[in-house]
Amino acid sequence: MTIPVEQNWGPHLSVKSDRKWFGLHSIAITCIAAAFDFVVLLAASAAGHLFYEQMTYGTLADPLRYIGIGLLVATVFVLAMFSVHAYRSSEMFSFRRQLLLIVAFLPAALFFLLAVILFLKIDMAISLGSIVTSAALSLSGLVALRLLWYRHLSRAIARAAFRTRRVLLVCPGTMSTEPVVQRAALSGLSVEHTMRISEGDHSLASTSDAYVKSGIGEVDEVLVAWSDYGNLRALEECLNTLRQFCVPVNVMFGGVVGDVVEGFAQTVGERRVFQTHRPPLELYERGLKRAFDIAFSIAALVVMFPICAAVAVAIKLDSPGPIFFVQSRKGYNGRTFRILKFRSMSVMENAADVRQATRNDPRVTRVGGFIRSTSLDELPQFWNVLQGDMSVVGPRPHALAHDDLYGSLIAQYASRRHVKPGLTGWAQINGCRGETPTVDRMADRVRYDIWYINNWSLWLDLKIVFMTMGTVIGRHNAY
Repeated sequence: MTIPVEQNWGPHLSVKSDRKWFGLHSIAITCIAAAFDFVVLLAASAAGHLFYEQMTYGTLADPLRYIGIGLLVATVFVLAMFSVHAYRSSEMFSFRRQLLLIVAFLPAALFFLLAVILFLKIDMAISLGSIVTSAALSLSGLVALRLLWYRHLSRAIARAAFRTRRVLLVCPGTMSTEPVVQRAALSGLSVEHTMRISEGDHSLASTSDAYVKSGIGEVDEVLVAWSDYGNLRALEECLNTLRQFCVPVNVMFGGVVGDVVEGFAQTVGERRVFQTHRPPLELYERGLKRAFDIAFSIAALVVMFPICAAVAVAIKLDSPGPIFFVQSRKGYNGRTFRILKFRSMSVMENAADVRQATRNDPRVTRVGGFIRSTSLDELPQFWNVLQGDMSVVGPRPHALAHDDLYGSLIAQYASRRHVKPGLTGWAQINGCRGETPTVDRMADRVRYDIWYINNWSLWLDLKIVFMTMGTVIGRHNAY
């Protein structure tokens, strides 16, 4: 049952809500997720040990012993997940983070179990094989649960299956609230009241009094969304006024400040500082990425060799000129390298003024149009990957002339060179392919590249590779 409520509170405050009176509270997501994990680990422990005993010795041992082991592992794992707030609804949407936490905490719980077994000197009563079997079942069960949560949680929230926390949203008068409302909904928050601060208004006393006297009902918390940094005095007055209410107050920034506070936070003295971009990958991260690059490139060159040979013959028969196109590009830390591509044009531009390819470009040959639309012209770059100049996944390298141009127009452009350039990247699978006729289009590409650098993981590289395959097969938007 829902009761729609609409009311105006003076010139600044309006109410529009669709309040759900029945149903589970959003915090139920946390409790249910933890309970399911506990049951799965308990069942996996008992089933794994009993199955191993039956298959190895042909007899069933006392199940109570293995249930006790499951209780220990489940308790340690669930408490560890609670310690990093992994059961929050907003965290459950991140399938990659959930997998990382499972891979980290499940072995830790098992090592704790082994330590207890050795300390109590009961290792003769419990076999290592049964522990390994239980661990495999536990891992499978936890991953299956995460897949179910990832698939169905957003639908449950959209159908209001959970009773959300009611929020008062405070924002500047000209700010669009729709993106904030959508983000809040994913975190189990329902924006029911919206208080807007008009330009030049530095006091919320009148509207806050109206809020207290309204009788509409109390909110669970206040969310201040701020992007008007020319009116910080209004924000200060707003926060001072909100201190009189016994509800949590949270502030969410947009624009450049929002980008800064989303970075990694650490303490310097008594102050919190935020890392605006991460340093180059650590040694083990570079080693992991390099191992993936070598293995994937060798496999791709072996599998794609017949196609490469056919493309080379077609280029030679279609138009005069070399098979390969070689051009200077900037790579990791600004080092220059020679990128290799199948020639798709009648020209070989590598000067200070290089014109980007456009739709129906007369310089593109007949074969060139096909191999560009299917990205076959990029296949020789796997050799650049094997040489170590490029990576399979990373920001796409641009001609030196374009690097100099956009480097002077876009502040974060040079940050793209904190990792090796790639054959494909996060920007490309998000639609930033082909020509960049305006600076804004290139700025969009740079934002995606910076996000990739700041959030790199091997899992993300694999995701981008698979999504690139789907993009190449499903559509042809390059030219």
